[in-house]
Amino acid sequence: MALPRLFRTAAFRLALAYAGLFVLSTAVLFVLVYVEVTDHAEDQLKELIEDQAGALVAQGKIEGFEALAATLRTWSDTRRPRPASYVLVDPAGQVLAGKLGTARPRAGWFTYVEPDDDDGDDMLGLGTRLENGSLLVVAQETELRELGWALIQAFLLAGGASLALAVLGGMITSAAFLRRLENFNRTAAQIVQGKLGERVPQRGTDDEFDRLAGNLNAMLDRIQALMESMRQVSNDIAHDLRTPLAHLRQRLETARQDARDTSAYEVAVDSAIAETDEILATFSALLRIAQIEAGTRRAGFAPVDLSALFESIAETYTPVAEDRGQSLLTAISAGVTVRGDRELLTQMLANLVENALRHTPPFSVVRLSLDKSATGPVGVIVDNGPGIPEEAHGNVFRRFFRMEASRTTPGNGLGLSLVAAVADLHGIAVELGDSKPGLGVTLRFPL
Repeated sequence: MALPRLFRTAAFRLALAYAGLFVLSTAVLFVLVYVEVTDHAEDQLKELIEDQAGALVAQGKIEGFEALAATLRTWSDTRRPRPASYVLVDPAGQVLAGKLGTARPRAGWFTYVEPDDDDGDDMLGLGTRLENGSLLVVAQETELRELGWALIQAFLLAGGASLALAVLGGMITSAAFLRRLENFNRTAAQIVQGKLGERVPQRGTDDEFDRLAGNLNAMLDRIQALMESMRQVSNDIAHDLRTPLAHLRQRLETARQDARDTSAYEVAVDSAIAETDEILATFSALLRIAQIEAGTRRAGFAPVDLSALFESIAETYTPVAEDRGQSLLTAISAGVTVRGDRELLTQMLANLVENALRHTPPFSVVRLSLDKSATGPVGVIVDNGPGIPEEAHGNVFRRFFRMEASRTTPGNGLGLSLVAAVADLHGIAVELGDSKPGLGVTLRFPL
């Protein structure tokens, strides 16, 4: 029969292990205490017997052997309790005072048990030779035995109580662990059923379970975002790539029906190749965004001279702006560095500058600036063009998103999606603002 789940938890087993270790250490301590206490009690009993024997021997020397015998006979006849029993014998072994029992006159320490003693207590005695006989001082070891039993009972009581408390504590701890873990299991089961929005509840105690729940929830948020991104990409591909593929098929079908000579076929083939290149470029952009979002490029981060990067972009796009009748103005602070992937940061900044130039009319002004702040470097790309409505700010970083005014311009709607992917990889906060007129993009780099 399987044990209840509560008793099979790691917390309960750990509590039992600690209980066993505690009981074992208590047993070792008990043995040490038992030996020390009983030895000390026995030493005290011997000291008492030696004192009594010494006093009687001194009395015999002063008052004489007969006076000592008379004193011991008086003690033996009275019912007054004495710390020990006293026996005086002559050289022939004849008892002169006291009761000899089974003891035999001897010199030194000895132990024995009286057969008629119902309690069966050990007797501890000391024999001392005198000029006219021998003196035996005997005391019972009852107190020693009672002390030993008291120690044993105290150990059993303390050990049993400790074991019971440990089992109870293990049950309580296991129940608490099970309740916390059940939240994780319940959330995992709901996610398996497709409810990706479920999260593990947190108590705000900042203990290991709360930190685990926070990390797990962050991981689930990331997974959900990636799943939604994948779903969005699939939908976008299905809708936005269907049109160029349909155009490609139509061109090829028209060429097959209407082309009558080699030159017409060459024109149709060139047009089809151009359409195919655009489709391949779109897929390449999607693949690049996916690689960036996977975070594999983060392992190659290195110090990047951000000031030099901004200067390079300005030098590259200043002639482009002039050809379009636009102006690209810069205000770039020197000595600004960050950690990151230089190639990706270059592509992110190039996309933003190119986007600003492409969607502003002639004679527009685009300003590119980089400065330092207490929270990290801040880059700004701002133009005085038509800008983007505030309600569209949350959508411009979506894949294939293009506003109506920009649908006639070249592009596949993936430039700002790549910007968002690179920014997320580097921990850069991207903020869109209305420049009245125009659009301002602020890049807040981490320290």
